[in-house]
Amino acid sequence: MTNEASTTGEARHGPSPSPPPAVRFVEPAVGVHEILDRLEREDALAMPALTGEYRGWLLEEACAVRFREARPVVGRGDRLVRQRMGVYDDFGPASRFHDLTGHYQAIWDGWLASMGSCPFESRFVFNDRMLQVYEPGETGITPHMDRTAYRNLICLFVLEGRGRFGICQDRSGRGMRIIAHEPGDVVLTRAPGFRGSDHRPFHFLDRITERRYVFGLRHERRAGR
Repeated sequence: MTNEASTTGEARHGPSPSPPPAVRFVEPAVGVHEILDRLEREDALAMPALTGEYRGWLLEEACAVRFREARPVVGRGDRLVRQRMGVYDDFGPASRFHDLTGHYQAIWDGWLASMGSCPFESRFVFNDRMLQVYEPGETGITPHMDRTAYRNLICLFVLEGRGRFGICQDRSGRGMRIIAHEPGDVVLTRAPGFRGSDHRPFHFLDRITERRYVFGLRHERRAGR
């Protein structure tokens, strides 16, 4: 996903303050070793993550923020990417998405601490957050690779809506494989730094049939790090 955007959208009021649900996450059906092995083989996977109550609590804020419209075309020539989405990354101190970030970071910290060796090139920290909205019937985003600055693992929480997310071999969509998922799932995609590889899988989103809210957590390698 690109993070270049122009300013659009209407002002909205945030949700009224309320505490998060006591139970936030669904217990994974498999362990972290199997998750990582599948990512190495398959490039991406989806699994249940958010409880219904927690997803609804987050969705209240997602429906209230003011989105910017992403640039519809990025790149040129054989690297051209088309996209139609709204983006938001101005999370204030009271944002509910800090709660999700902190608790999901703690889950991964625990998983990684239980392993004999780290599968990532560096300490894994969610330091990049992005909320996206896609409207029904729009393009979504054509096959592309994420930026090289995004490292180790990319996590996309589907808060609401339907769409087709897939992995493919190139920008034409050749060899596509659809990653089935539902609202409440997290879609995990490998990134450079995963198990010593610089591999960046091509992926896309299309066939959006309902307004779709997605919250992304990434580890961005910053200058000097």
